[in-house]
Amino acid sequence: MRHRFPWPVLPVWLITRLALFLAATQVIPVGHEGSFEGDVTLYGNWSRILLGGEFPAGDEKWQYPPYAALPLLAPHLLPWSYRIDFYVLALGCDLAILLLLCRFTVKTGGSRTGVWAWTIGAALLGPLLISRYDLMVTLVAVLALTLSTNPAVRGALIGFGLAIKVWPVALLAGLRRWRELLTGGASALVVVVLGCGVATLVLPHALDFLTAQQDRGLQIESLAATPFALARALGWWGGFTTYQHGAMELVGPGVEAATLVSVAATPVALVLLAVWWFRAAPTEKTYYDAALTTVLFLVVTSRVLSPQYLIWILGVTAVVFAARTRQRPAAWLILVATLLTGIMYPWVEEDYSWSGRLPGTLILVARNLVFLAAAVVSFVQLWRSTRRPGRGRRDELAAVGEDLGVSRDGMAARGPGIRTA
Repeated sequence: MRHRFPWPVLPVWLITRLALFLAATQVIPVGHEGSFEGDVTLYGNWSRILLGGEFPAGDEKWQYPPYAALPLLAPHLLPWSYRIDFYVLALGCDLAILLLLCRFTVKTGGSRTGVWAWTIGAALLGPLLISRYDLMVTLVAVLALTLSTNPAVRGALIGFGLAIKVWPVALLAGLRRWRELLTGGASALVVVVLGCGVATLVLPHALDFLTAQQDRGLQIESLAATPFALARALGWWGGFTTYQHGAMELVGPGVEAATLVSVAATPVALVLLAVWWFRAAPTEKTYYDAALTTVLFLVVTSRVLSPQYLIWILGVTAVVFAARTRQRPAAWLILVATLLTGIMYPWVEEDYSWSGRLPGTLILVARNLVFLAAAVVSFVQLWRSTRRPGRGRRDELAAVGEDLGVSRDGMAARGPGIRTA
């Protein structure tokens, strides 16, 4: 059967992105202009420092691997102002992600839900989508997920993404068996070492990012900060927020302990993934599922959960939808979290960040609870979809029953007479 290119998605993408561009440039006045323009202005300032032959040493906001310089310098290749050039470059990466998803859908006979999830879901973030360089990193991640099944190619792309922003390393988790993992891991390592080595020789302070994160506190949007945000809104906690390291961070009783718990939660989550990896009987689709679960685990356990993180989570989610995996329940929860994030930032940011008012704080709490649910559901589905064959007939029947939508007890009652079409 020949699968057709999903042409209707292109005009919808064009209309939504034109609206985002007009809103980001304030042709359509949407208020909160600084929330969208501020980071682009910062990128422009950094790019001028980079053009001067060094990284932004001493700037607490610069916390990125050396090849983050590429998306910051690329707008200088275009003829307009840096701000307009950045938006145009971001839209180009956005369109490239969509076309990769379309190609993957046609090539594999996948679900068109993936391309629609990216087209509509990413638009829910508003002008934030094209105002952060996370869109460029997401393009590399989607390339690693969809361009080739060769672990060496995937590893090289992951390594390149890691040299721009660290999170694409999560995509290594789904490589099946030791041979694929070692091949992909070695390929990623070679790209990172060579890339960072060249950057170190060319520009000073290229490796400052390795220690830049250690002094970061608990960001108000993070999952671990949620109880404090709600308690403050209800008048039960006397702490406050302050702007540092480029984010709103909590200060007050209990925050240091919560930060330590958050830091410790990440290795615990990685241990859970390691247990799954050693016990799993993976399939071709496991790579996409494991990528989503790992990214979600890294996000929900992090001290930082900036709104733009949704951009890369959505990229992986769209691939999961297109691949028709069992992660669809978690993927739908992520779309709900995206909608709440689009409402939360920047429209009610003042409520939960500075003033601690209840209405905006409740949206933040709801968003984080949906995120947590998505992470739990994602891991449960990953575990169930890769279980090794059961030891008894009942386990065998239960596995068949799950595929057919029949309960475990119902399958056991039907016994060996069950037939499938």
